[in-house]
Amino acid sequence: MIDTLEKLNEKYNNKYNYLKLLNVVYDKDSLLCTITLLYPYQIDEISPADKEEIIKFYQEFLSLNAEIKVKFKKSFLDECLILEEVIEFFKNNKKGIYPYISPENLSSSFVDQKVEINISLNQDIVSLLEDSDLEMQIKKHIESLFIANVKANLIENDETLPDEIDAEDLIPTSTGKRVRRYDIKIEKKLIGGDIAPKPEYICDIKSPKPAVILAGFISNKNQKKYIQKKGKNAGKEKMLYTFTLRDKDASIDCVYFCGKTHEKDMESLDDLFMVACVGNVQVGLNGKLTYYIKKLSLASPCEEVVEEIVAQSGVYKHTKVVFPDRMPSETQGNLFEEKKEYNDYIMRNTFVVFDIETTGLDPENCEITELGAVKIENGEVTERFQSFAKPSHPIPEEVVRITNITDEMVADAPKPEDVVYDFYEWSRGCVISGYNIINFDMKFIHKVAEKIGVTFDNEIIDAFPLARQSGLRLGNYKLGTVVKALGLTLVDAHRAYNDAHATALVLLELNKVKK
Repeated sequence: MIDTLEKLNEKYNNKYNYLKLLNVVYDKDSLLCTITLLYPYQIDEISPADKEEIIKFYQEFLSLNAEIKVKFKKSFLDECLILEEVIEFFKNNKKGIYPYISPENLSSSFVDQKVEINISLNQDIVSLLEDSDLEMQIKKHIESLFIANVKANLIENDETLPDEIDAEDLIPTSTGKRVRRYDIKIEKKLIGGDIAPKPEYICDIKSPKPAVILAGFISNKNQKKYIQKKGKNAGKEKMLYTFTLRDKDASIDCVYFCGKTHEKDMESLDDLFMVACVGNVQVGLNGKLTYYIKKLSLASPCEEVVEEIVAQSGVYKHTKVVFPDRMPSETQGNLFEEKKEYNDYIMRNTFVVFDIETTGLDPENCEITELGAVKIENGEVTERFQSFAKPSHPIPEEVVRITNITDEMVADAPKPEDVVYDFYEWSRGCVISGYNIINFDMKFIHKVAEKIGVTFDNEIIDAFPLARQSGLRLGNYKLGTVVKALGLTLVDAHRAYNDAHATALVLLELNKVKK
């Protein structure tokens, strides 16, 4: 990307080295390019002659077939404005940490153009962020908005997290709403006191909730050591454990901040161990619901539910078969590329748009042969999920003619159950979308999901009725017809990934903010 300010200063011997580029907006419809430049608050005003010189430079240098407008904006280093932008950064980029951010734990200092920002967080949160570049991200964000040299510091404090309360204080409260529970048997107390009454179903936990009892099988256990730097335990080593807790219908990410006395207990736990826990469900640092544990006991299912859990225990033994990959950015690295704007629904949610190919039309008797999907985050296609699946019976010839998927192509593919399970894990917490998926694709997905013991309880938005209600006047609303009407491209229709990607573009186009 060309640094236009660098070229400006080359031409005028660094006369304008105090300027900073804030943004460039190019409106193709009105053929208007608006450039906003920042200048320090210490400068009273840029002279009309200098402004005219800068505008003339951009007109000549860019040679755009459009009107060029240059705005000059004074950069005030106001503490309130800067700290508000820090909070906004966490709100938009670090949703898992945002609940812990408030003006009370932010401070800053100013010396000329140097700004130092201090963010005070609980020591356990800071320990989770040790390997991240959060300080550098904040620095870049603030420097993009103000003329300043910024330094951001994460500082530990010994405040107690809202989810870290004493185990004896975790007493289930009555909300007046009936809670579904089931029977288990406690085998051995490991951490904290007795656990009663019966556990809730993980699939019923839809939002943050205190004092929750859950039970299930452990998987993906990991541990991490760190040194506490403040508080009464400063200098002492502490262990953080994370794992997945899964019952027969759903799963949840778990975190346990472990003291020395319980390290051996946690080390003794292995995958497929069944445990019962008490803790708080909150939005974790990854932005998803996370279970912060305070009590834990070894458990076993009661005899009457053993067969049901064992029958569905294949989900616990699952081996990952699909590895989604990041998509290259579809926007050009050009300052003057028009910025796409979508409505709040698109910008505040993460979407998984998918499509499947099958051996036929009946989900009761036919099987999935391919599943393709893309993920949309902040209005951009960011990840791709794609895999063939091997059905238990040969693919009918008439289906091969439509999809071009042959028995040879799926001969070494994983089973549909494995592909759907990986898709389930990848799409958790996302809005699921596709084209006419309610009447077709989701029926196949639900059929396989029931077989492997998982539940797709995602919000669903079908792009097919959305297209019909969009005001497009078309003879039919097949995907290819809608894609063409919107000026988009669909290559190799009736292949899962291609149809999913085209549907994602349709979904975005139908949700663009009208100018």
